[in-house]
Formats: sequence, structure tokens, C-alpha cells
Amino acid sequence: MDLRTIIDGLSFQEKKTLIQLKELGGKTNIANLAKEAELDQATVMRVALALSERGLTKRVDKKVSNAVLLPEGQEYAREGLPERRMLVALASCGPETIEEITSRAGLNEKQKNIALTWLKRMGWAEFQKRNDKTILTPTEKGGAALSEKTAEEILIELLTSGGRNVDELSGDLKEALQTLVNRGLVKIDEEVWRELELTDLGKQVLEHGVELVEEVSELTHELLVSERWRGVKFRRYDVVAPGAPIYPGKVHPQQQVIDELRKILLEMGFIEIRGRIVESEFYNFDILFQAQDHPSREIHDSLSLSKPRQTKLPQLELVRQVAAAHEHGVAGSTGWGYKFNVDMSLRPVLCSQTTAATIRYLASHPEPPAKVFCVDRTYRHEKIDHKHLAEFYQAEGIVMDVGLTLCDMLGYLRQIISKLGFEKMRFRPSVFPFTEPSVEADVYHPKRHEWIEILGAGIFRPEVVRPLGIRYPVLAWGIGLTRLIAIRLGLEDIRDIFRNDLAWISTFVYPIQEK
Repeated sequence: MDLRTIIDGLSFQEKKTLIQLKELGGKTNIANLAKEAELDQATVMRVALALSERGLTKRVDKKVSNAVLLPEGQEYAREGLPERRMLVALASCGPETIEEITSRAGLNEKQKNIALTWLKRMGWAEFQKRNDKTILTPTEKGGAALSEKTAEEILIELLTSGGRNVDELSGDLKEALQTLVNRGLVKIDEEVWRELELTDLGKQVLEHGVELVEEVSELTHELLVSERWRGVKFRRYDVVAPGAPIYPGKVHPQQQVIDELRKILLEMGFIEIRGRIVESEFYNFDILFQAQDHPSREIHDSLSLSKPRQTKLPQLELVRQVAAAHEHGVAGSTGWGYKFNVDMSLRPVLCSQTTAATIRYLASHPEPPAKVFCVDRTYRHEKIDHKHLAEFYQAEGIVMDVGLTLCDMLGYLRQIISKLGFEKMRFRPSVFPFTEPSVEADVYHPKRHEWIEILGAGIFRPEVVRPLGIRYPVLAWGIGLTRLIAIRLGLEDIRDIFRNDLAWISTFVYPIQEK
């Protein structure tokens, strides 16, 4: 890049930092640079990042160990180490008892014990017993120590003005440092020093000539009124420089799939209806010709409620017709052959299938045409793993009209599946409690190279529609929507949909399918 172009793109603070860095020898730490350039460290850090991105400087992080005096060490820096004070008192009065020397030195009990320990360890005094008292006598080594400071004392004096880099200490002082650390007088703090260094490109820019002229970054009212804008230099902006990423509010990826399916069905002429969270066993099971002793009614599948204890039933005639279908059958069937229990119909459960919503609609709209769908949450007592959840979305739809056949059903399903972006699909015969004939639809997953089941469908049995007063074919289909959502979002584990990973949610781009 042209050097003049680089210079013109520099801000006033960036130019000032470069010039100051050159005056400091081309390399220094951030704190020193901020001090010399008369800028705060936050500004210098921001400028350093911008200069590094342009390749004009490079930042080097250096781990530094600093020795710092603790409160007790600060006290000894003012008054002297206990052993030094006791040695001075001993030299001034000659051999004397420990109590007398301690009093002359002005030491407390703790300091006395410290002083005695170090006097003995350093060999500065002899300890002799006389008449049950210990007499201290200075040694020749102790006398010599009066005229020279120990390495520990020298280091304490150095640290009174602030922390010192451990690496800059001499060998004797490093040994003394460890002694002072063990005595609890000094601590070693670890910190990271950030240094900024000019690169070859940075040196070339400075050699080319950087003029330090204050720039204006904003055209203010005052500049316009006073017409000072004519004589100032405006900061040059890099319009192609990347800005900070912005993550505005957005629709959750799961909801985007739901909205896509809802749009497809509305475009096909379906009307949306809503289901219920709490449903009666009558609408959740009985009216769908699901036997009252069917295993799915037990706790291992559906979720029953303790409150409310009972729900409300529809008109008595509808209950009677459904009971007759269970006990004796309709349209030539024999039914289940047991005594229908109305008390079971009253029990509340968490809705386990959105078919309950569509069958409610049919009960109040027995005449054709009918073309509705429901997208809602359903609940089952499932063992949660990467393929199963206890709470999940289902999408249910029905079409009722004169003369409908299974071929019409397959046509609807092909259109829905293709609009969802799946090119390959297949249908297989199946068995469901409330449809006959029944099919299942699989789609081919190109990335996983396998067929995946996504929906089941069929024509409602006479035992389901006849008690409702319906004499026309009713096409019904249901999509395991949560599984479909995981496929569309490229997830291997459906639990990831509900983990609310904000990083994933904010950056995820929904793959819109071409219709």
C-alpha cells in the first residue's frame, strides 16, 4: 500500500502514538507510552490495536513478577527489622538480659521473639544462662553487622518506593527476596506488561514524514456558524473498515421453521386453529377410537393432572355415540367390546397429540368442506435424549370434502414436503389407531445419507367420524415438527433447540428454501 495513503488514514492520536513510540526507541510498555504521550491507557490500548491491524506496530505481552512490601514489611521499613533494633540496643549497653534489651529496643512480644530467632540464626549474639536469666552478648560478627546493612534491609529500602521487577534484582537480592517472602514481609505479584514495538512498515511511515495536525472528527453547529470548518482538517474515514458486529432482536430459529410451515399451509388454503394445553381424555383418546385400556393412557406415555380433578364433557349425545362405537362398533365394526367408562373420559391430561384440536373442530363443523391445521406443543412422558423430548411441537392438518381418496392425501403431502425443501420422499403403508388406510412419509437427508421419517397420515376410520355425524372422507396428517426443525436447522441433537445458546441464535442464518 502507498505510504501516503496509510498516513492520510491515521487519526491524530494514532500519529501522536507513533511519533512518541519512535522517541522512546521504538519499543516501550503501554503504561510508559501513555504517560509520555499524555494519553490515558485505554486510549493507547485502542490506538495500539488499530496500529497493529494496519501492520505499523506489534504488541508483545510480557509476564512480569513484581516484589511488593506487605503491611508488616512497610512497618519494618520505617522502624527497622526487629533483629537490627535489638542488635543496636545490645551494642549500646553491652551484655544484658533479654528483658532489658527488649525494653531498650522498644519491641513488643512478637517482635522480641522474631529478633531473638534471627540474632541466633545470623550469629550476631551469644546466649548465656546466669541465675535463671538469659544474657545476650554481641559477637564479633554482630559487631561487624552494625556498620553494614544486610541484603534483606537493602531490598526493603528499594521496595519502599514501590514494587520492583524480580528479574531486575541481583543474585544476593533474589536470595533475600525469598527470605522476606518466607517471613511474610513481601509478596510477589504476577502481572502482564504489554509492550508496543514499531514494525518495519511503521518505521518506513515515520521516515516518510508524519505531520502532527489536530483533526476534527465531527462537523458541529459551532464550526458551521463560525465558519471555522474552512480552516480545520477533517479526519479521514475508512469507509471499508469493518465495524463492530450488531445483533438486533430476531426470531428464534425454531420459530422461523414454524413460520415457514405455517406460510406454506396458509398458501395452500388451510385455516389455522389452536389447541389446548390441558385436554380431557375424551378428546385426547376416546373420540379418536383409542381404547380405554390402551397402553398409551398409562403414566409411561401421557401425563395426567391432579388438578383439576375433572374436565367438562361435550353434549351427552356425542358422548353416547362415542361410547357406542367403543362398545359395539359402527359401520359394520365390532368395537372394542368393553363397557365404556365415562369417569375415564373426564380425567385431565396434558395434550399428547394435536389431533385433539382437529377432532374438536370436526365435532363442531360436521359438514364439508373443511381444511384446517394446528401447530402447537404436545406433552408425553418420554425419556429425553438426542431424538426425544417430553415437550415438543406437532403440526396437524385435516381435509374433509366429498369424494376424497388416499391419492388426494398423497398429493397434499407431496406438495407440503416439497415446499419444505425436500426433493426426495417416499411413502410406506403403516398402522395408526384412528386412521385406515394409513401411510408414513420419509424424506432423504442428503448430508446424513439416510431416510428420515417426518410424518404420518391416513383417512379417519368410521369409528372416529360417524359419532360426529360425518359421512364424508376426512384426510388427516401429523408432522413431528420438532424433529423436522432439527433437520432444517442442521442439528444432530434436538435438545440443542432449547438450550438458548445466544451465540448460535444471534449468528444463525435460516436457510430459506427456493419455492
